[in-house]
Amino acid sequence: MTKYISELFQEFEKLKTKKEKLGFLWDHKRNGTFTGVLQGAFDPNIKWKVDIPPYTPDDAPIGMNPSNLFQEISKCTVFAEGHPAGDGVSKKRKDELLIQILESMHASESIIFEGMLRKKLKVKGLTEKMALEAIPDLYRKV
Repeated sequence: MTKYISELFQEFEKLKTKKEKLGFLWDHKRNGTFTGVLQGAFDPNIKWKVDIPPYTPDDAPIGMNPSNLFQEISKCTVFAEGHPAGDGVSKKRKDELLIQILESMHASESIIFEGMLRKKLKVKGLTEKMALEAIPDLYRKV
């Protein structure tokens, strides 16, 4: 069974040593959604042009929500400064889209998406330096 991205970060937070954390990141480096969140949060070349509006995440148990990060991560390009996906999309429409995304996911997934857009992932023990040590090519062209 595939684990949700928020569940992976919860597992990461339980790890004690740097070696365990680096190994965990290494083991999940082929998970495109996982590394996409890391890249979106840490890559200085990615600039998010978005204000996080008030929203209410879906309150169903995880796995019973209409959506998750696996489905929604590709939509983040609309919010990236200079990305063609956002060309011609009004600020009002971007706000509406962001609310739809955040409200369709479990709260734990929405918090990860929001943290990525704010460039402040709140994952205990996870730093940009550690992510780059485990995944040196994290800042790839997309």
